[in-house]
Amino acid sequence: MQILQAYWIPKAVDVPIVREQLIGSAYQLEYPVVTSEKIREITALIQQNRVDYLQRLTTGDIVNKIDQAIQKWLNPGYPLRIQAEALLPIITGYDPEMVRLELKKYMRTFRKKELLRFLDEEFDQAAMLDEFRPRKSGGLSRVYGPRSIFHVFSGNVPGVQIWSLIMGLLLKSANLGKTSTAEPLLPVLFTQSLAEVDPQLAETIAILPWKGGMTELEKAAVNSAEAVVVYGSENTVKAVRKIVPLSKTFITYGHKISLAIIGKEALRPDCFYETVHKFAEDISIYDQQSCLSPQAVLVEAGSAISPKQFAQLLAAELARYAQKRPRATLSDEETMSIQNLRHQTELEAIKNENIAIYASKQDTSWTVIYHHQPGFDGSPLNRFIHVFYSEKLETDLGKMQPFENYLQSCGLAVSPERLFPIAERLGELGMNRLTQVGKMNSAKPGWHHDGRFNLLDFVRFTDIERGLEDTLERFDPDVE
Repeated sequence: MQILQAYWIPKAVDVPIVREQLIGSAYQLEYPVVTSEKIREITALIQQNRVDYLQRLTTGDIVNKIDQAIQKWLNPGYPLRIQAEALLPIITGYDPEMVRLELKKYMRTFRKKELLRFLDEEFDQAAMLDEFRPRKSGGLSRVYGPRSIFHVFSGNVPGVQIWSLIMGLLLKSANLGKTSTAEPLLPVLFTQSLAEVDPQLAETIAILPWKGGMTELEKAAVNSAEAVVVYGSENTVKAVRKIVPLSKTFITYGHKISLAIIGKEALRPDCFYETVHKFAEDISIYDQQSCLSPQAVLVEAGSAISPKQFAQLLAAELARYAQKRPRATLSDEETMSIQNLRHQTELEAIKNENIAIYASKQDTSWTVIYHHQPGFDGSPLNRFIHVFYSEKLETDLGKMQPFENYLQSCGLAVSPERLFPIAERLGELGMNRLTQVGKMNSAKPGWHHDGRFNLLDFVRFTDIERGLEDTLERFDPDVE
């Protein structure tokens, strides 16, 4: 029996341990007994380790160390990668081959060249994180990240936690992460790889699992941090928001909805199958659990296949995909949600010929609802998609307006001359990421998540004005 830690804390801290959640027959996860006192002790220690070590590193040093850890993960024979590929499918229920492919693609986005691009996107000079640097308008500026960040992680998609931790390290912050019981392992394994590269760097991180809603523990973590970032449902965001003082930086990534828009140009005889195939992948990867996954698609009429034929072909493609990479096992509540909506749609279809349903027969593996009218709607996820008819895309984009506070990503397949007019309208409606169909789940680390900056939302600037520089020259004893 191999025992794996589902937590990471500095070596100087001692915590009681419980072992549970037998995984298969070869592994057992080890959890700490977490108390508010222990959270305060751990946070104080990682903050001190930040002062003693992390704060003194240059941004370039930090990027290099992260890259060294990532290079380990890009080796198929790396023991921690092998563990992740073996255990994440068991913990999450996702298809093993899907996890293997997506984990590899995701880790590649954190290589040195990608992190440098990301830093350049956010700052004119990344060196402002290290020292005062001259500004083009005169004077100098330096950037300071939070002394510590409390991260509340979601567990719906493996890997998001890693990006949040990397942002904290780039800001030279101590990082306390609360993992979800749905996926407590990957951030721990990644921190272990950082420890292999630089043990002192890993000592500025703590990863702790506890059940959501334990207010005493969350208050201890919030009060010990300078900034708080929350990933999860609206309920999770609201619950944490109540206990975060106004004086602290509070950043949230809550419930969002993504969709696709497919023009008649993408449904020509030479390309309609590729369009359908790629869109089926967007729906199937991680079973729509990511906020980047589409829940609906607006399909334009007037090409080789009609929007209804698109829905039928999409159903067939989802059926094939389910054979190749089965969906995760659902909870009773999730299954009931899909069955109820299916039943409701079937009753509507009897009375309304403009609605059709195509669904897996023996289970709830996949569902396609066709609406012979323009519109937009959310879904219960787990490979459940709405297909809406459109006579002309530009005319029908306004149907999304009721959802504008929740719009996230859009997979777009139209001719080049339509890109900017459609993009302008989508931007007005609140959409913050446009990408190609087939890549909806593959956002780059530097994208403006929820339409905002990433690092800049955490930092504060200190400016030295040009006039002060000039005035102080008078006090140089060697000045002429």
